[in-house]
Amino acid sequence: MVLGQPIVGGNAHNVTGRTFQVCDRRTGEVLPGEFVVADTQLTEHAVHVAVRAFRKLRWYDGPTRANLLRAIGRQLEAIRPEIVARAVAESGLPEARVQGELTRTIGQATMFANLVETDGWKDSRHVSALPDRTPPRPDIQFEHRPLGPVVVFGASNFPLAFSVAGGDTISALAAGCPVIAKAHPAHPGTSELAGRAIHDAVKECGLPEGTFSLLFDDGYAVGAQLVQSSGVRAVGFTGSRKGGVALMSLIAEREYPIPFFGEMSSINPSIVMPSVVANRGTAFAEAVYASCTLGVGQFCTNPGVFFVVGDTTEIVGRLKVLMEGGTPGVMLTEGIGETYVKGFADLASVNGVEAIVTPTVAGAPGLARTNCVVFRSEANAQDEIFGPSTLIVECLALREALECLRTLDGQLTASVHGNPSEVTQEIRFALEEVAGRIIFNQFPTGVEVCEAMVHGGPYPATSDGRSTSVGTAAIYRWVRPIAAQNWPA
Repeated sequence: MVLGQPIVGGNAHNVTGRTFQVCDRRTGEVLPGEFVVADTQLTEHAVHVAVRAFRKLRWYDGPTRANLLRAIGRQLEAIRPEIVARAVAESGLPEARVQGELTRTIGQATMFANLVETDGWKDSRHVSALPDRTPPRPDIQFEHRPLGPVVVFGASNFPLAFSVAGGDTISALAAGCPVIAKAHPAHPGTSELAGRAIHDAVKECGLPEGTFSLLFDDGYAVGAQLVQSSGVRAVGFTGSRKGGVALMSLIAEREYPIPFFGEMSSINPSIVMPSVVANRGTAFAEAVYASCTLGVGQFCTNPGVFFVVGDTTEIVGRLKVLMEGGTPGVMLTEGIGETYVKGFADLASVNGVEAIVTPTVAGAPGLARTNCVVFRSEANAQDEIFGPSTLIVECLALREALECLRTLDGQLTASVHGNPSEVTQEIRFALEEVAGRIIFNQFPTGVEVCEAMVHGGPYPATSDGRSTSVGTAAIYRWVRPIAAQNWPA
């Protein structure tokens, strides 16, 4: 049952104040639950109890942290029917997609439990003392230690895997950091159910109050207060470039800086080699359509631009038929839908861009085409459009495609489609310069959750291109190196 109450200090608080509700994205019906917006006092209390919890949590061993993560997975599985139903209603996503996302969320918890059960991830190093050397060398031990309380912002497009119980929260808890989660206002009921699952796991494992807290807000005040609170040591964010930059500006106003790990914007470019154009244009267009419209295009890895080396007639022709026949899907929020339609209209207004299929309603597919000269010179042609659309860029030669690629900001992914014989080191290096994950003959949608994955990239794909929000390396966002010199055992 959804209660609408925040979770702070190990308790679901019965507080009063301004509330908000959400509607079923499919029907418009108001869903149960009035969610209480956290006031200034409760928000600061959440930080206070997290600071207090950190003094104990940081010293707990790996097996204890692993037990917590596995308990979170069990608690989520126990409420699978309820949390899936609520997430479907709040997001408009199909049930099969949400079922898979919950399985992924539980899998993340298990993956990090396996990681921290032993101490290998800490990268411990030991240099023994050499007292007889001139000058003498001290005994030095190195390892990674947790930063402190972490604030996690829930994402709109992944109500489970990138939200309250998502990868940021799980990796921070694995590192030994308490988490204060700020629920996304589009799916507060889903967030509460996930938050209570974490809360119950914390109690089950006997961990300190303040290990986890959950706060609600239908605006920006709570998030702004959290990132500027002196007790917060790091922030994880998945969302728009505008929202991420706003949080970075607030953090810059702090008395001292803290790490901000934001995933913010990506159009995920693909280079299409001549062999694809010549031999499998129709089949390739069908694969493009499937990737672009998956989840109504509401993935941060949605392929937003294809640099096609050769004649685009066959690919564009098949895409046009598919997109004109596509059924508009339900988008995550009304605002996201409006932004999508406007974003495509802005692209279509660029001189030299041809709108082939124009989405007149939210969730309808969109297709546009241009050439390399226009793409390189018009900034609007390079903007992310969050939704089921893509841009085809005609390139006369590979050189033009690489020139287009090098004009881009940082990306989460960059792909090339073709024969292995067509792929040179120059292409690989060009893709590596712009993206955190480079892909051959596959599409970027669908991020494998495994130890080797990188979900990050140069700015503005992420605020720190050295980090990842998926894969076990995500834990290193929440730790820092410590050297203990001549420290007694």
